[in-house]
This record gives sequence, structure tokens and C-alpha cells, in this order.
Amino acid sequence: MGQYYKVVNVTKKQYLSPHAFGSGLKLTEFASDSCSVMTGLAVLLANSNGRGGGDLVSDNEIVGSWAGDKIVIAGDYAGPGDSCEPDTGLNLYDSCDDNDQYKDISYQVVHAMCDDPYWKEELGY
Repeated sequence: MGQYYKVVNVTKKQYLSPHAFGSGLKLTEFASDSCSVMTGLAVLLANSNGRGGGDLVSDNEIVGSWAGDKIVIAGDYAGPGDSCEPDTGLNLYDSCDDNDQYKDISYQVVHAMCDDPYWKEELGY
């Protein structure tokens, strides 16, 4: 089967699901995809978007909102000693599904990416 992953912002208690970007859940599936959750992560980490050519064409406030935060690419096989929730002991991957504290913002990021005509076409919207 293999290990599945989510991109988790521990600071803001938010996460991205690769499926929302049309990618597989395994690390090698989404890490090498040209239009994947990794693109969404780059959008969230961009701290000065809109100041130069080649930037994402979007005024959405979500762009750059993760800059400076603690981010983990969390696998569902994580165990003790890996990134786990201190109160529950759940790994971060499971915490995203089993805990109301984490919010999936995948489609908000896809929406911001679709403000840009290039990414709108790439994502098929």
C-alpha cells in the first residue's frame, strides 16, 4: 500500500491534502508532480508575492499566510518520536482527520491559484 502524507501547518492548525490538487497521497507521487500540493505549499510560503514577474496573479490573502510557520509533511506511519500531538499522541496525519483543531484549506489554496490564468488552465478549472 504505502505511506500517505498531508502537508500540515502546526502553527495555524491547518493542512493541505494532495488529492485536492489532483495528486496522489504518496510522497513520490506529489513531490514530482508539476501542479501539486507542493505548488500549493509554495503559494502559502511566498512572503512577497505580487512584486515581480512570474509571481502568482492573485490578491487572495491566503497567499503567503504560512510564511514563517512550522510546517511538517506528515505521514500516516509516523510513530513515537515523530511529530505527534502532545495531548492525544496521534500523529499529525491522523490528527487532521480525527481532531476538530485542524482545518483543511486545500480548496482555498486551489481557488487562489485559479486567480492566475496559467494555474487555472493547469488545474483544469
